[in-house]
Amino acid sequence: MPITSSLSASRFPSRLSLSGRIKPFQRPAMRMFAGMLLGVVALVLPMTAQAGGASPEISQILFSLFCLVSSAQILGWLAARLGQPRVIGQVLAGVLVGPSLLGLVEVSVTLQALAEFGAIFLMFMVGLETRLKDLMAVGKEALLVALLGIALPMVGGYLFGMFNDLNRMQSLFIGTAMVATSVGITAQVLKELNVLDSQYARIIMGAAVIDDILGLAILGVVSGMASGGDITVSGIAGTLAISIGFVVAVLLIGVPLINRLQQRINPMMVSGGFAVCISLSLGFASLSSVAGLAPIIGAFLIGMVLAEVRGQYDFDDKVHALESFLAPVFFAMVGVQLPLALLANSTVLINGTVLTIIAILGKWIGGLVIGPMQGWTTANKVGVGMVPRGEVGLIVVGIGLSTGMITPVIFAEIVVMIVATTVMAPLVLRKMILSRPSA
Repeated sequence: MPITSSLSASRFPSRLSLSGRIKPFQRPAMRMFAGMLLGVVALVLPMTAQAGGASPEISQILFSLFCLVSSAQILGWLAARLGQPRVIGQVLAGVLVGPSLLGLVEVSVTLQALAEFGAIFLMFMVGLETRLKDLMAVGKEALLVALLGIALPMVGGYLFGMFNDLNRMQSLFIGTAMVATSVGITAQVLKELNVLDSQYARIIMGAAVIDDILGLAILGVVSGMASGGDITVSGIAGTLAISIGFVVAVLLIGVPLINRLQQRINPMMVSGGFAVCISLSLGFASLSSVAGLAPIIGAFLIGMVLAEVRGQYDFDDKVHALESFLAPVFFAMVGVQLPLALLANSTVLINGTVLTIIAILGKWIGGLVIGPMQGWTTANKVGVGMVPRGEVGLIVVGIGLSTGMITPVIFAEIVVMIVATTVMAPLVLRKMILSRPSA
């Protein structure tokens, strides 16, 4: 499920002397000083928190948060300097400071909650740059991409399981895990390259909403079958109706309503009311969960509603500041949760590679279905943009392991696929966009 881009350097004076004259920093010296400062803070932060009377739990959370944010910013900056998506550096930062390597950060409910906030505000910002009329214009293409992008990976994952003599439920679950799409990963790349208003970006966003609705419904059905629960057509239809109804209600009621009320809303109240946007994004993220969808979908939808009046109210920079802090935590936590120790087995790597190929082809071919309508360049970008499984895939596979639907070996094989698609897709997508940015 950003590395968020930092505020434009042109907004702020970057090299001022005390006299007010602009002077160049000694850049190597400044970087060395920054590195030393980070090292010192890393050593003293836990001690200062404890000395100040903070509990050990609070001290650990503060230190973990420092490790996540600082390492994500540094490796994100390094990735950008190397011409790669910042998100790659931020995910690798989580791997570095997580249990697999340095062991400075452990998975906890608090950090997972902060990471979820990062994803919510990222998708809220993406929603602010997406108008309903633009999304409706590509509705047919988004539906086709989502449906084929669900069917192909699921069938491929199921056949992989049956070919390897797994039982029907394990094969079904592998197929379900292949369905997931982490739109947050792709959204960050699109946002970083300033192409969220492109045709292919709109198709990806629309397909992602449909993908989430159907993908989570499939997960619910498969989980119910594994637990021996009653699976009925009416139950499935009810779940889908609630999810679809939520999306339709937010957009088809919210957009006309805010357009009608905008003349009566005091601009100063909204511009100064940073809490209004935060409350709405969190509130609709919560409602989205109640409706059976991922919280980021609710945040994205309410962002789309506010996009109708975005030009009249000054709240972008305020939300962006919060997103710039929390979104790197979200991506770094994806890296923290990657169990590298399970990936050393050769059989796991081979099977994981096969799953990766199936996962990539399923989503990519799903994108190609719109080639005759939108052109093959756009179709290729859409297909690649739907490939990352990211944190969504980790959540799904974690459910499978915790409920006993899959074994640790199958878990590790699926994780190989998740890691590969999460790392590879942003790299390929960035290269495709930069080679033909307007296509």
